[in-house]
Amino acid sequence: MKRILCCFIVFVAMCASQSVSAQLKTSYFMEGSYLRNEFNPALKPTRGYLALPGMSGVGVGLYGNAVSVDNFLYQRDGGLVTALHGSVTADEFLGRLPDVGLVSTNNHVNVLGVGFYSRKTYWTFGANLHATADVTLSKDLFRALKTLENGSYDLGNVALDVNGYMDAYLGASFPIGKHVNVGIKAKFLVGLVNANAAFDELSMSVGENRVDGVLRGQWQASGVCLERKGGKVDNINDVLNTDVNYILQNIKSYGAAIDLGVEVRVLRDHLKVSAAITDLGFIKWAPETQMGGVVDGGFSFQGYDIAAGEFKADGSINTDNLMQLESYDGYVRRLNFNVNVGVEYNFLRNHFAVGLLSHTRVYQNTVSTELTASLNIRPTNWITLTASHTFLNGNRPGIFGAAINIHPRVINIFVGMDYIDTNLVHSGIALNTTQDVLVPRYAKSLNVYAGVGFNFGRPKYMRAKKVGI
Repeated sequence: MKRILCCFIVFVAMCASQSVSAQLKTSYFMEGSYLRNEFNPALKPTRGYLALPGMSGVGVGLYGNAVSVDNFLYQRDGGLVTALHGSVTADEFLGRLPDVGLVSTNNHVNVLGVGFYSRKTYWTFGANLHATADVTLSKDLFRALKTLENGSYDLGNVALDVNGYMDAYLGASFPIGKHVNVGIKAKFLVGLVNANAAFDELSMSVGENRVDGVLRGQWQASGVCLERKGGKVDNINDVLNTDVNYILQNIKSYGAAIDLGVEVRVLRDHLKVSAAITDLGFIKWAPETQMGGVVDGGFSFQGYDIAAGEFKADGSINTDNLMQLESYDGYVRRLNFNVNVGVEYNFLRNHFAVGLLSHTRVYQNTVSTELTASLNIRPTNWITLTASHTFLNGNRPGIFGAAINIHPRVINIFVGMDYIDTNLVHSGIALNTTQDVLVPRYAKSLNVYAGVGFNFGRPKYMRAKKVGI
């Protein structure tokens, strides 16, 4: 199990080091950016584009709603202490945490991307390599770490989901009448690796003289490097096969997904309302590459017998089937999908625009919603500057986003970042070191992107259109 988890972590890290985060919300209202088509297939950039791996998208995205400096470090007597310090009350610590904590990465490597106009229809096709990893944590887990007082703790929201897959897509965005644009993008998916673990029951009861716990859950995995041999295995290395020929022959998990979007323009195109659902789909993981197991049992702990030199505990957690490889029929996992709704108003001959984007991501075990307001400045047809602020989901004032997109005839340069925390604190005291640096105080997420693409093919109706309406 440890070997598989290590492989997953390396896989995610490799993708994150050269990736385009699919949640760069600051880019949604930037007309020249081809990234906005990832949010809504109805939104068209001002030119066709060519995106190549290694240069058209380099970034990293990490999302969360619970882990921040402010949640775990506290100012006391001119210094900083951790949340577990006695001067920090349980109510103070737990009051800053959500009921379900989330840490997630959602990245993809652009293998190839092409967008072009055929009259007023905008076509896109290409391929991407995706890597996602989501961990959810129960608030009671933090409560147990802080207090461990008498009472019951429900840790059942703890879950893990790791996903790696490739997609090949074909999309089209086209007008219906004068005021409506619709978009659709179909995706063929190839599953590379999946691992998920969840607990039907994970609880702990702390009494005066003993601690009782119940642990019932299961895990399953499927991947091109797994070789199922049947029966129980004692070592995970027995089912790993890293031979390249075997991996290529073992690509047997497939799926499909779809993006749907619409944009409505009224008031002479000054007001634009858009909505989309993206990554609505699934992957059927093949039984030939599947393995999994269960854990079931309970335990009690009464302390440590000093005279006997042993722990006083009874009960057992049944792990006999933890590595049991049975006759599976495969399994189906849906993708995490997104729902985006945007409202934009352009003024001063389209040189300025204000926008409001609602972004909801539906995970396997929880739902996250954020609201992003942005100001967009377009001094010319080939440059856009954007500043944004994201609300809801624990985002504090003072956390901004910023981006610049330069898109003349040939080249498309984009640099952007969400969650820029202007509230900084000194780290030296907390880390007990003389090297004192400033660190973000409230930010729970990180999203940075920079890329260079190539433009071509501005359609005639856009060339004839002046800046502004």
